[in-house]
Amino acid sequence: MAVYASTCISGLQDPISAQLVKLIPDIRILGIYDGLLVYSTNTEAEKVKDLGFFNNSFLVLRKFDNLQNEDLNNLIRLSLRTRNISPKFARKITGVNKRFRIITSKENRLTAVDKDLLRSMEQKIANSYGLAVDRAKPDLEFWFLYRSEKIGFFMLRLTKHTAHEKVLNKGELRPQLSHVLSLISEPKAEDIVLDPFCGYGSIPISRANNFSYNMIFASDKDMGLVNNLKQKLKKQNFKRPIIVKQADALDLKDIFEDGLIDKIITDPPWGFYEDIGMDIMIFYQKMLKEFHRILKLGGIIVLLTARKEEFEGSLADYKDEFKLIDKYDILVSGKKASIYKIVKR
Repeated sequence: MAVYASTCISGLQDPISAQLVKLIPDIRILGIYDGLLVYSTNTEAEKVKDLGFFNNSFLVLRKFDNLQNEDLNNLIRLSLRTRNISPKFARKITGVNKRFRIITSKENRLTAVDKDLLRSMEQKIANSYGLAVDRAKPDLEFWFLYRSEKIGFFMLRLTKHTAHEKVLNKGELRPQLSHVLSLISEPKAEDIVLDPFCGYGSIPISRANNFSYNMIFASDKDMGLVNNLKQKLKKQNFKRPIIVKQADALDLKDIFEDGLIDKIITDPPWGFYEDIGMDIMIFYQKMLKEFHRILKLGGIIVLLTARKEEFEGSLADYKDEFKLIDKYDILVSGKKASIYKIVKR
């Protein structure tokens, strides 16, 4: 079996590992760390690369445990002593006549290493794989990674870096986060799903791309965002359409009857960047009241917010109506936030 290491949003490794076991029958989880899963499987690298809830995935060429020396140079020395750094499944991924570079990272920070050691390792990789060194525009990246758990890796990167800050609108959720929000909601084929603060549509689009569903509704108070999402969806080809409406999430009685919705997956306003017209706790209380009305009994809310104290205070006022099932603390654009999984009693 090949060994892979995949990074995910810090704090979400547990629900992701549970999903991974469902998706890959022969998987063996070798390690669960903060924001990192290490596992073995016979699944081809291309399928691993396409798992949408991961940030990046790597083929592990060597793992170093119980390290007493956190110096990245030490990882390179140990790898230089390794006889075979190019197993067949790795050569199948790299191909030939391609260019590569080595990346050295210590606790998620790029870190310089000894230049002579680096050149020696470059030569070993070049000879082993039939590749050429190109530090500026490589086709492939070989990584040396040290983590605070005193473990290290020598790996081949499978995924390409996406500069999300260049392709996403301000405040738009990353696709990996939207994917995990839907994952936490226990998606089912018969679901009627709603995102009542849909914004740029990241959550409903991710739900449609990655999971089966009966119906998806997306609504927002901002008509400009609604029109933009409608135009965006014209370029998509979903088996079932996403129905987009302009609506106030605090008052949806003209659109949704009582008990219609199975899952609400949403990222409501945090009140940091926009004027919501009222105290944030009052806003959340009104929101929860309306959510309770439109949700089916046993329906699930998955909600992301950085206003944890205020939201939890509002949720406490509805302790007879809702049950908090899980809470995941994460970072969103450097700000502490939480994902809440809530069930209607």
